[in-house]
Amino acid sequence: MNNGSFLLLVEKHKIIAENSGILSLAALKKLKEKNKKVVSVVSGGNIDVLMISSMINKGLIRRDRIFNFSVNIPDKPGELAKVVDLIAQQGANVVKLEHNQFKNLSRFKDIELQITVETNGSEHIQNLTQAFEEKGYEIVRIKSKIN
Repeated sequence: MNNGSFLLLVEKHKIIAENSGILSLAALKKLKEKNKKVVSVVSGGNIDVLMISSMINKGLIRRDRIFNFSVNIPDKPGELAKVVDLIAQQGANVVKLEHNQFKNLSRFKDIELQITVETNGSEHIQNLTQAFEEKGYEIVRIKSKIN
């Protein structure tokens, strides 16, 4: 599966095609020809909706448009709100947030948050990480398992 080519078609050209239909586009990336007109045939709209969703999500993760991370916060009222506010100030959108008080053995210390946010790319992630560090938080990136 070439998620990069698929996401390019969906995002930039609003075209949906099955994997075999985008092979020509993937092959174009390997050509060293510059400033020449090239035609790529894109075919095949016979694709499952869940497959489309999966391919889009994998492409967004590869392009750093989806960022998964964990951060420990003190187990006190208002701490979760501070983290969510910091994310909002940086212009990221929370997609998923897991707040598990019982993950750490010593519940009276910290709580681990696992957060997934939508970003604008690598630079946005760096800015978000820096903002957390400036407030004394340590972010741990959670690597997504992508095929």
